[in-house]
Amino acid sequence: MTRTVVITGASAGIGQAAARRFAAAGDRLILLGRDARRLAAIGAELPGSTTVRADFADLDQVRSAAARVRAASDRVDVLVNNAGGLYRGPRAILVNHLAGFLFAHELLDHLRAAGTARLITTASLAEAWGVLDVDDPLRASLWHRVRWLAYGSSKQANILFTVEAARRWTSYGVLPTAFFPGLVRSRFASSSPLFMLGKLIPVLFTSPSRAAETLQWLADAPVGELAPGGYYFLRQPFAATPRSTNPDRARRLWETSLAAAGLR
Repeated sequence: MTRTVVITGASAGIGQAAARRFAAAGDRLILLGRDARRLAAIGAELPGSTTVRADFADLDQVRSAAARVRAASDRVDVLVNNAGGLYRGPRAILVNHLAGFLFAHELLDHLRAAGTARLITTASLAEAWGVLDVDDPLRASLWHRVRWLAYGSSKQANILFTVEAARRWTSYGVLPTAFFPGLVRSRFASSSPLFMLGKLIPVLFTSPSRAAETLQWLADAPVGELAPGGYYFLRQPFAATPRSTNPDRARRLWETSLAAAGLR
């Protein structure tokens, strides 16, 4: 049976590379992105795919996008929460965590309908320096005026979401995992001079296609090879800081995210 694979942030970078990989494997694609021109281009490149434009900084657009996905397919076999960027302040948590959190909830019934669905979230080593307040994640902290600290906090949220989703949703037939793609040569952090300078050192960075290998593996590997709530790098388990894996922090973030996303 042909799988339905939904990818957010699919118009560039890792998401775009993953879309090409899944298309080559014969999967049916539903691709989401913010940039209409780039989204149309990848949609035209991959015949048979469905494109949905949405800005994940707007939760109403997230809800509308989820409704379009639900209308386009009766199930979702693989949901890749990949959309994100380098932002200051609460926007980092909104785009990089809360929008994906809401999107996954809006598609939960379709994930359950698949029977053995995968929920894969793009995380980052940046979680190690995050300063996330799980009880008030959208609080305009002074720390989060620094983009990389705000980004690190959002990546903590990604892993905590994965941990708690595994506790709550594995019994529904949904297998949540997260992965660190490495340092990737893409449009990400194009406004960061230091990050762009680092891209001049080839050995430090990998291609989007290589980064997408682990993502595709998480979608394809037998269930018994993966740990629910696991975090991976280069197809191997990867250690995150205790702040990103603590079950109590994961539970508390889930509750505050439900309220922030209007889910209760």
